[in-house]
Amino acid sequence: MNEIAAILDQLRQLLEDSGRTDLLTKSVPIAIVSLVAGIGISVLGAKLARPGMTLALALIGAVLGASFASEAGFPAPLGSIVAAAMFAAIAHHTFPMWVGVATAAVFSSVALGTFGQQRVLPHYSEFREIDWSEAAGSVQFAVPTPQQQEVYLSRTPKEYIQDFWTFATQKDASVAHDGKLLGIGAAVAGLFLGVIALRWMLILSTSLVGTALVITGVATVFSACVPGSYEALNHPAAMGMCAGGFMVTSLIVQTLLTRKAPSENTGRAAKA
Repeated sequence: MNEIAAILDQLRQLLEDSGRTDLLTKSVPIAIVSLVAGIGISVLGAKLARPGMTLALALIGAVLGASFASEAGFPAPLGSIVAAAMFAAIAHHTFPMWVGVATAAVFSSVALGTFGQQRVLPHYSEFREIDWSEAAGSVQFAVPTPQQQEVYLSRTPKEYIQDFWTFATQKDASVAHDGKLLGIGAAVAGLFLGVIALRWMLILSTSLVGTALVITGVATVFSACVPGSYEALNHPAAMGMCAGGFMVTSLIVQTLLTRKAPSENTGRAAKA
């Protein structure tokens, strides 16, 4: 979990260096939604995954069915009902496959995030120094003029990150190749485990996603609403312990909530 704290800190630094700290303030409503959603997913994600996905695909089917029926000259309500039922049945019977896909995405994201924290982000401090020195001109230790600062800060965060990625790949030529192999391998392993160990991978995946959303939401709210608080609280070990404790709690709660109730025959046999 310490890697998550380090990655969030580096991302915050990227926004500051790219001159888009305003994005932190603008993202506060999204962060609050992320926090609430993260708590909900951490507690009820595994329990409500199947009915939630079934309902979501049923709604999509209803919209598509109504559109198709209108184009074909049939009553829209009829097409909506039929398509919703078909999509709901598809979602229900293909649920293990969707769990595998979701687990593949989670595993790949975690693997690539850890890989980036270990192989890519260490180059960022050098990139900052070189990038700012180039903005200041050829004279070392020169203070950039307002015009130079405007040019430096005119790049979008996407362009700034792309420049950093280009710099990182130049410093470590194998990082792109290794990252691609790691991402594919983690995705295939997640797909396999998600289909084979459905319940456990669903619990693990929702706990990871929920914890990540909660940490991101809390960090964003503190960074934007309480200036200086993020630096005061930025202790990777402590943040890692809090995140780890939250995730363990999520794992325990979801394991209990998704546990099958003992059947009547089992109960009678135990009494006998």
